[in-house]
Amino acid sequence: MVAVGNNVHIFARPSRRGALRSLFETVLSCQVATVEHPGMVEPMLIVRLPGGGHISIEFVDDADDADQPRLATWLELRTADPAALMKTVLGAGLREVKHPGHPYYFMAPGGQVFTIAPAKE
Repeated sequence: MVAVGNNVHIFARPSRRGALRSLFETVLSCQVATVEHPGMVEPMLIVRLPGGGHISIEFVDDADDADQPRLATWLELRTADPAALMKTVLGAGLREVKHPGHPYYFMAPGGQVFTIAPAKE
């Protein structure tokens, strides 16, 4: 049996560090830690999602970066009230992304796209 794990690793440019920390810490109410890692020039951010799972963000100068949604892997966040979280995200100034898959998508600083889906019961 194969399953997707609870950990995600993404890359971002160092200039996006503050905006990404704010997104996860302030807007999404996650715990965020800065972690030094041998062999990495920049410290990583480790995001602990309240409902489980982690996102590690590695900062490198040549990471893909865009002010438009990236056509790459999109990540799913789950919550009891997707509409309320989307309202919070948009109220924080993040950009909505329209796609027919789900009603709630937003773009993080640097172009990473997240969908907000209902929590499984």
